[in-house]
Order: sequence, then C-alpha cells, then structure tokens
Amino acid sequence: MLNFPLPYSEELLYSMVARAGIRHGITSPKQLLDEVYGNRKIIATLDLPNQLEKVVRWLPQDYDLEAIAYLHTLFPLYAPFIPEERRKRCLGWMADESQGAIHLAMGVTASIVKVPDHVRYCPGCLKNQRSDVGEYFWKREWQVAGVECCERHGKLLNTALIRPLIKRHRYHAASPEACPLFPQKPACKQSLLILKQVQQLLRQEVEVSPSFEQWSRHYYFLAEQYGFTRGQYQIDHSAIYAKVLANWSPDFLQRYDLMLRSGDEAETFWLRSIFRKHRRTFSYLQHLVVHDALLPKGWSINQILASVRQILIEKPAFQLDRDVVEKKTELTPDQQQWMGLLVLHSPKEARQLGSALYARLYRYDRFWLIRVNSDHQLLKRRERKPRVDWQQRDQKYLKKLKNIIRFLQSSQSGPRRSRNFFLKRLGNSSTLEKKLHLLPETAYLLVKVAESVDQYQIRRINNANKELKNLYDYPPRWRVLRSSGLSEERLTRPARKYLKRLEAGQDEVQRNQKRQCR
Repeated sequence: MLNFPLPYSEELLYSMVARAGIRHGITSPKQLLDEVYGNRKIIATLDLPNQLEKVVRWLPQDYDLEAIAYLHTLFPLYAPFIPEERRKRCLGWMADESQGAIHLAMGVTASIVKVPDHVRYCPGCLKNQRSDVGEYFWKREWQVAGVECCERHGKLLNTALIRPLIKRHRYHAASPEACPLFPQKPACKQSLLILKQVQQLLRQEVEVSPSFEQWSRHYYFLAEQYGFTRGQYQIDHSAIYAKVLANWSPDFLQRYDLMLRSGDEAETFWLRSIFRKHRRTFSYLQHLVVHDALLPKGWSINQILASVRQILIEKPAFQLDRDVVEKKTELTPDQQQWMGLLVLHSPKEARQLGSALYARLYRYDRFWLIRVNSDHQLLKRRERKPRVDWQQRDQKYLKKLKNIIRFLQSSQSGPRRSRNFFLKRLGNSSTLEKKLHLLPETAYLLVKVAESVDQYQIRRINNANKELKNLYDYPPRWRVLRSSGLSEERLTRPARKYLKRLEAGQDEVQRNQKRQCR
C-alpha cells in the first residue's frame, strides 16, 4: 500500500490504519483490510492489535515489530507484569494471528480492571493536532483505564463509539464528527498521578520482564520496609488496606472494582493476593495503586521495575545437581522397596500404602523420588489406549458431511459455504476444528467443498442475474450488483471478471439479434 501514513508520536496503530483509509479515499471497511493486511477477516483492535508484520512492511526500515508494539500500542503497559517467556510469546502473536490469545495471556480479559467503555479523546489536544499536523489522531494514553484526564487541558470526553467496537472490522478515524470540541472539566488529582506513571510505562524501552518470583519477593520487601509485617513473615493486610483507603478516594477505587465490597471474601481480595506468592498477572493499575499508597512522593514506576529486575532468586536447596544424583547407581533398600510398589501401583497409591517410606525418601532422596515418579507416570501415559476411535469418527463425520452437501446442492441460495459453515452444521464445531488433523478424509472433503469469497460472490452474481432475467432480457450491471448485495468496491478480481464475461455474452447476443433483424 503506497503512501501509508507515518505514525505521529504516541499515536495508536489503530489510528494509523484509519488515517490510511482517509488518505486513500477508501470507504469500505473490508477494502481497507484488503489493502493493508491482505485479509478481510482482521478485527480492528484498539489496544493490542495483531498482524503487525503486515503493517511494518508499509513503513520505513526504522520501524520494526518491537518499535510498533512498544511505541504505538498498549503493549508496554502490560509487558513488565507478565513473565519474560510469555512477553516474547505475546510479541510473536502480535506479529501474526493471535485469535484473542494476546488479551488472555496478558491478563486483560480476566482482570478486574476493565477497559474504558467508550473510545475517549481530549478536545484541547485535538485542537493542537489540527494546528500542528493538520489532522486528528487517537493518542494512546486516552484509551488507558485509570487515566481520566489530560495533564494540560482537563478531563477526557467519551465519543459515541462503544468498546468493544460493534462494527468489528471498521477503523474509526478521529474526526470532527466523532470528536466534537466541547468544554472540558478540570483535571482530577488522582488521575494525574496515574497518568504520570502510565506515561513512563508507555515510553519505556524494551526490557526483560521480571518473573513472578521476583514480584513476590519485591512485595514482601515493600511490606517489610514500610512496617506492614507482623512477626517474621506475616503481612499485615488490614493495615495495607487502610493505607490504600487513606490514599485513594472510595469513588476512584469503586470505579475500577479495586475496593472490597460487602459479600466479597477477604481471603481472595486482590490486595491480599498481590502481597502473597504471585501465581497470576496483576493489572498495571493495581501495581500503581499499591505503590502510590505505600511509597513517599516522587516515586517512579521505572525505578521500581529496575529494582525488581535486580532481585536475585536462589534455587531451592532440594534441587540437587543432576550429575551427582546420576552417579548413585546402586539403589538403597528404601528405593528398592519404592520401586517394588510402583510395579503394581501408581505413585499416589504407593504413597498411601507406604506413607513412612515416602516421607523418608522425600526427605533424603527427593530428586530421585520426583524423577522416578515422573518417569512412571509418563510410561503409564504412553501405555494408555486412546479413548476415541478416530478412524470410526472420521467415517461418521464424512457420511454426515456428504449428506449436508447433497442437501445444499438442491439450492444455490444461502450464505457463504465456508469451512466454518460446514463445521457448524456437523456439530461441536470448536472441538471438531481442533481435532481435524485426526480426521483426514473429513478434512480433505472440507477443503474440497469449502467456498472461497471469490466463489461466493460469483454464486451471488449468477443467482441475481437469473432472477433479473424474468424482468429484463439483458439485466443492467448496476441491478445485478444491487440484487446480489455487492458493490464495485467489494468485488474481488475473479468476480469482476465473471461479471464482465456475463456482460460480454449479453452484448454478443444483442449484436446477433440486430444482424438477424437487418
């Protein structure tokens, strides 16, 4: 796509694609997806889009995957709070297809902190954009939960665009129609505190993400350093909650579901969980709320992240050197007895039968015990017979699919007969799609009969042409398009060629009739 717009500072990728549509005069959402991505099924995602590699190819060489992800999406807002291995995996998903996996893996979907319910904007910033660059664009910080104002102009305003966006394939540009320049209320002090830290997160450079173990250790040190511990290891959760309530207004906490409500279990409250062993991801807003309540003024989230990365995690003492363990070739009497139990029983059953034996081995030969139990379970898993006869199931679905195809051949009307269309009619479509590699004959027939977009458009044109033949000897092109529900912009190349052949055939018939009349 030539003349793809270069991104402005802090502009969302979503906004860049919307501006590309305006620049090229493209009004059809599907045509814009075709031009930018070469794929009409892309969902216009505001915060964590995918298929970035297909956008990078239209930009100068300075822009690579990480540059776009860190400078023009909300990825850096979540990246420091997920493990490093998951951060890399999410970047890979953003480069290609993700099918919603990014939001799940980064904790956005399950988080108690929900995204804003509308697309938001700052009228004051839009005025400056129009005078500086001559057009509007969406800034990243406007769409961040917890950020409710602009530091220069006041409170953000909601557009009429509801999130998640109803028209999933349309990129809405920031425009005077979508963003009327209404007066703004003064900025809220608490939102300004969040904005300051969010700006640091959004502008951070690419760094290794801390592990869950490092975050767990950091929060224990934080509670210990500021006097929120009882005894040697116990955290004073009630004192921390009181400190958070004193620092943040109840309205702000309730707005983002961060307040303990009546009927909620105190043990599962997020503020307790964040000071315990981390087993899941917490939202950036939860981290910011805790640190701002406990730390003195002037703290920085970037400094916090740097200190968490430097925390050293020692390996547990029971993780012995594998080489030392392997050198022990002779089994002890306890080991021999345990191996004898495993011949007839599973590790769990053997533990119940010989609890004292298990306790001794766990204390003195823990690594050997874990390895032997794992090997035994793996061996049993390999010996286990499959519960499903996939060959028989393949024949069952094949027969059912053939019946569906035979039924559909009686009519040429109806929706596109894509692979998903047939899968839904076979039943259990999600399960069936995951197991298609075990159903080779069914999968082969699906590929063979599945209708492409080109074939679907040609079928619609053919149906419309046949219907119009009852009214017109030679149906005009525009009537064929209207009757088929298509437009010149949406026509694919093969469908356009087919329509031209239809018109050429009609012209030839008309010429022959004129010759006969003469």
